[in-house]
Amino acid sequence: MWSQASRQFTSFSGFSFFALCISLPWVAQPSVFAQTEWQNPDTDWMREVMPAADRFSSRQGDPPVFRAFKTATGTIEPELVGYVFTTPDLPPVQLGFSGPIDTLVGMDLQGRITGVKILHYRESYRSFRGDFIEDSGFPEQFRNKNIEEEFRVGRDIDGMSRATISSWAVARGIRNAARRVATAYLADSTFVAEANYEAEALFSLQQKSWEELIESGFVKLLRVPLDDLTELRLFVAYMGHYRLGELLVGAKDYSNADREASIRVEDGSMLLIGVGGNAPRLRQLRLAVLQNGSVYPNRRDRFVFAGSGKEGKIAGQVQFAAAMILDPAIDIAQPFSVIYDTGPITGEFSEFVSVDYQLAPEVLSLIQGPPLPNELLSAERMASSDLTASEERPIASWIARNLWSGIAALVLILVLTIAAIRRKGVN
Repeated sequence: MWSQASRQFTSFSGFSFFALCISLPWVAQPSVFAQTEWQNPDTDWMREVMPAADRFSSRQGDPPVFRAFKTATGTIEPELVGYVFTTPDLPPVQLGFSGPIDTLVGMDLQGRITGVKILHYRESYRSFRGDFIEDSGFPEQFRNKNIEEEFRVGRDIDGMSRATISSWAVARGIRNAARRVATAYLADSTFVAEANYEAEALFSLQQKSWEELIESGFVKLLRVPLDDLTELRLFVAYMGHYRLGELLVGAKDYSNADREASIRVEDGSMLLIGVGGNAPRLRQLRLAVLQNGSVYPNRRDRFVFAGSGKEGKIAGQVQFAAAMILDPAIDIAQPFSVIYDTGPITGEFSEFVSVDYQLAPEVLSLIQGPPLPNELLSAERMASSDLTASEERPIASWIARNLWSGIAALVLILVLTIAAIRRKGVN
């Protein structure tokens, strides 16, 4: 009996193994395809993210893109209407919760996103988790967004429920890839003009060493002597603009800090706090900002980790880096002081040490953007004067805003007048 059962088991096991070998390629195939489909996206997918196009080139250029064309009636040469590209083609890759999220993106010639399609990610239906990114409707938010926008989850992008890391990875991946494509192919776009302006404003800071940044006042050193005879050394610098953040702590650490800040609070700029010295720890609740006699104490939810100080200008200068998210009531265009409470009771700020900080004009110009050209300023003034004039002439203003309603009212008055005249004639 045992021998017969053994033979049956062996036979069954052999059949099962054979069946597994036959079925394994079919099971594995979707995953393999999923990981490589970004290299040769289906034309229907490209039409999905670029609806205005009816033709696409092969992948070409640096960075690689698919040029999107539309053939107008009666013309021979098709018209270029935009570009289609995949985020894996434009590193660095932004990592979701379980790995990279490959995305197909369409962008028109004005720098507007025309469509987004998620191609592959480890949490997909191919990995038994359900295709929750597509099913959530999250990708639809990017349609018609201009790449000048921040694409920040929790601010101008609604994140997916219980998927903050993946939401951030998709949004940041689309934004960064689209901006790289725009820089390469949309030389006349507003984004490229502003990016060039930002690069010029940043150039002098990029050339300076850490010591020179301190000498220039962009980075300030706050020395905090403590009762145990140790000293806390805090390096302070404004990094409320992504170019400044990447300059100071590196792109990866800044992105992580920016993501965490966006999750915790709705608004506020980031101030770098580089921590050095021989003190055993930093007591974050002893930090505050002082401006115009008002104290803005730091809060735990407004203080985030900003890396171990291994990249950017801060590399090798500190034990670690943090970012204090400034209270939105603080005017960064005006001088302020960063203070550290040295009194007996934390948070009273009866005794403190401080360092004054003020943003240089070139840094403010980087944050606030380039000034408007004279012709745009003139147009803005004309629009403003037209608005003022219309407010001074309420009837004209009402007619301008309600043209068709006014015409309908005049027609109704005319009809009623004619009817009244006819009735009077009959009588």
